[in-house]
Amino acid sequence: MTESADGIIRRTPEMNEVYFERRFDAPVERLWPFIGEPELLAKWLGGPVDKLEPVEGGDVVIQIAPKMGATVYGKVLEFEPMRVLALTWEVPAWHVTPDLFGTTMRWEVATDGDGSKIMLTHALPHSVGREHLLSAAWHLHLDQLGQLLAGHDDHYVIQQPHIHALVLHYLEKDFASKREYYETLLGITQ
Repeated sequence: MTESADGIIRRTPEMNEVYFERRFDAPVERLWPFIGEPELLAKWLGGPVDKLEPVEGGDVVIQIAPKMGATVYGKVLEFEPMRVLALTWEVPAWHVTPDLFGTTMRWEVATDGDGSKIMLTHALPHSVGREHLLSAAWHLHLDQLGQLLAGHDDHYVIQQPHIHALVLHYLEKDFASKREYYETLLGITQ
C-alpha cells in the first residue's frame, strides 16, 4: 500500500473530484494495456470487464464488486489509445449502497522520466457525498495496479478494515485542508 494518502479531493461548483497522480516504474507501453484491455483492467478493478467498446459513445459494463452485485454502466466519452480513457460511471444501488449516478471517470497516462504515470479523476456530484470512500477505494485500486506492473499477479480483493482505515485517513486529510483554509481566512495562527 502507498503509505501516504496521495489522493486529492478537489471541489468544483458542480462536482467533487477524487484525483490521483501515481507514478510507476514501467513504460506507458506496459501501463496502457491495464486501462485499454478489458482482461487486464479487470485485474486491478477487482471484477470482470464485460464490455469496453473503445470508441466515443461505446458501451462500458464493469462488475466492480461482483460478490456484492455492484456493476458500473457507462458510455465512453473520450478514447485515445496509449493516452486517455474517459467514461460515464453509473452504478445502480447494491447491497446497502445507494445509487451512484452522474459521475465520470478519466484515466490518462503519460511518460514520466524512465517510467510512466496515471492521472485518475473520478468526478461525482456533491449530492453523492462519497468522495472520501472513493478516494480510499481508488487508492487501493492504484496500489493493486502498481503490484501488477511490478509483476505480482495475486488475486485482488479490497479488505473492509483496510478501506475503512483509508477512508478515515482521507477524511482527516480533507478536514485538515478545510481547517487550514478557515484559519488563513480568519487570520488565526497557531
